[in-house]
Amino acid sequence: MKTKLYLALILILSVFGFNAVANTGGFTQDKVQKDSIIVTFGNKTRLIIYGENRQELDKIMKYDLNALLNDLHLRLDSTKTDTTFLSEEIDGKKYLKDKSDDDYVRIDLRGIHIKDGDTEVKIDADGVSVKDDGDNDKEYRRTGKNFHKSRPGSSPRKGFALALGLNTYGSNKAGQNYNKGDYDLRPFGSRFVSLGYITSARIAKGKNAGLHLDFGADFSWYNLMYDGNNTITKGAERVAFPLVEDVDGNELEMKKSKLVVPNVNLSLMPTVSFRNSFISYISAGVYGGYRLGSYTKTRREGSKDKEHVRMNYYLNNFRYGVGAELGFRNFVNLFVNYDLNTLHEANRGPKINMLSFGIRL
Repeated sequence: MKTKLYLALILILSVFGFNAVANTGGFTQDKVQKDSIIVTFGNKTRLIIYGENRQELDKIMKYDLNALLNDLHLRLDSTKTDTTFLSEEIDGKKYLKDKSDDDYVRIDLRGIHIKDGDTEVKIDADGVSVKDDGDNDKEYRRTGKNFHKSRPGSSPRKGFALALGLNTYGSNKAGQNYNKGDYDLRPFGSRFVSLGYITSARIAKGKNAGLHLDFGADFSWYNLMYDGNNTITKGAERVAFPLVEDVDGNELEMKKSKLVVPNVNLSLMPTVSFRNSFISYISAGVYGGYRLGSYTKTRREGSKDKEHVRMNYYLNNFRYGVGAELGFRNFVNLFVNYDLNTLHEANRGPKINMLSFGIRL
């Protein structure tokens, strides 16, 4: 019986990597009292678990000790030796309650994420960062040849951002001067593109969630591909959407007819991030932008020639609206933007509010 107790003690200490022995001879009295857990079995048997600090001792709570003791019982019953000393290494990771703590290598659209024990390495658009839970949960990010300490728990939206999506009409009131069928959009031909950078200020941080205020600046493009052989023209008082015709008045079959509107934008988005969840973050806020120009691009069916006409088409110079994003861990993020003001100036075109949606990388 005494032999089995010694064996169980040695196996438990080898699982957690603590330098412990079956008696207190390997510890000074100060160390035992300062950073240790002592469990007494009767008058002659003690189990001592020693850690360098409180954080090391807290890690014990991540393990399923019942499963460990059951395995020790099976190992002792199967041991034929009658010696008083048994040395055997056991991988303690198999007893973790949360299997997400296992080591892994993940490669996805966000970059490369490697976890090895307490150390996590990320390679993404922001560069290289190293996080060591054994170093008081500090994070280090590389700048040039050197690593500097950074604040953990930053917004997942921080950094360069590329958004790809589609445009449609969120609200469409033709009025008496227009027919909606003349300026309908091709669903997959009307694309939205945005390229920018987002910085963030942390407002609050909890154990599993954080609140951030994200500031963004980007360039975006509305590509409005008309469905049919219509195009947009600018008249004396308002825009029109006539059919494209040749010099004899015959309707031409169009391969492509679209209106392109580039903008520069600023955004303010409060963001709630989640640390251990499939949903990485939820963000919602406002944006505003200024139109940099506009032009039409047409191409006849069977021809490679493209025609560009640069004109303002009574488009509003400013745009503003509300947006929202939903982020998923190790997956693409979703966004949606809705313009609160109309695409064209009042009484100069149909009352159209643009809606854009898609993925953010």
